[in-house]
Amino acid sequence: MSFGLALALVALAALFAALTPARAQQTEIFVDKQLGRDNPVVYVGEYLTFTIQIENRTNFTVTTLPLSDTFNTGVLAFVDATPMPDSVDAGNGRLDWNDLTTTFGDLPPGATVWVVVGFIAEHPAPAVVNRAEVHDAVSSGGQIGGGASDSNEGSSIGGSTPVDKEMVNNVTPEVGQPLTFTIRITNSGYATLTVVPLFEDYDPEFLQFSFAVPQPDSVDEVAGQLNWSDLTTWFGDVGPFSSIQITAVFTALAPIALTTNSASVSGSSDWYGNDLDGGADQVPITIVGPGQQATTTPTATATTAATQTPVAEATSTPASATSTAVAATATPEATATLVRAETLPATGIPPTRGGPPWALLALAAALPVAGWWLLRRKRS
Repeated sequence: MSFGLALALVALAALFAALTPARAQQTEIFVDKQLGRDNPVVYVGEYLTFTIQIENRTNFTVTTLPLSDTFNTGVLAFVDATPMPDSVDAGNGRLDWNDLTTTFGDLPPGATVWVVVGFIAEHPAPAVVNRAEVHDAVSSGGQIGGGASDSNEGSSIGGSTPVDKEMVNNVTPEVGQPLTFTIRITNSGYATLTVVPLFEDYDPEFLQFSFAVPQPDSVDEVAGQLNWSDLTTWFGDVGPFSSIQITAVFTALAPIALTTNSASVSGSSDWYGNDLDGGADQVPITIVGPGQQATTTPTATATTAATQTPVAEATSTPASATSTAVAATATPEATATLVRAETLPATGIPPTRGGPPWALLALAAALPVAGWWLLRRKRS
């Protein structure tokens, strides 16, 4: 090969090298964080997880892999993680893993590891942001410049306390008869309720309060109001999706085409101090006079003593209220069925009990004999 040809080949190789772009080294640690559920809406008290994916997209083996995870302490509370972090700063909402390779081993190029972090949603918020970041990673070729991070968000909503009020047997009551109502309050969320007030309103012109289980803390017979400051003092804390039921008994005082008896819950709170949305319900009532017939036979639940105006026992402790409730159901009157008006005589006097009409029977038997005797006498 001539010197000129060799020089030409060297020049071409140099030109080709100059024109070919150099392949850049990848120096990225990829981080992807996802909420561990399809629905981004989380209820207060509900457990939720975030999955953090970390992928080595460099050309070197990663030998040191720190990770930090930050969260909003006004909404979330840290519960657990896999693997567990080396430090937890609950006040500032920060989790730190000093080196994930101590758990997963060194990460060669293309390797991926996953970290799962669990939280409890403690307070409602329109957006819940949770951020993960890899920083100061070190590879076999030295420290990898910069870092990578990702965040994920959803929303946290609080619970509520819907109220369902019904009249037992759905009767059309008569004046002087008892009316029994049940009030069911439900915890519709994942957080336990620690305070549950109840307020009941009725028209004292047509209804007279008799008693309730549990007894209200205050009774205003003039305004027609009953108040329970906190039903958890009787029932205990109300767990997620649990219900409690109150029974209230009234006496119908006067006829009316339509009146209402309502119950409402306002000011409930949960374990985390959140104020919950309240609920209310009401029952329309028609009261008929004593001369009219009730559509359904009501079952009396009140005793004679219970139909009197409540006195100081209305503010009794749960223990004494329990005794009252047992006594109210132990007497025979508590389960007696009211007598329907149509089963009584129209005059109000019980009918006399007479035997068969013997005189009429004897007369009927004697008539043929008397006729035969008269006919025989006439022939003779």
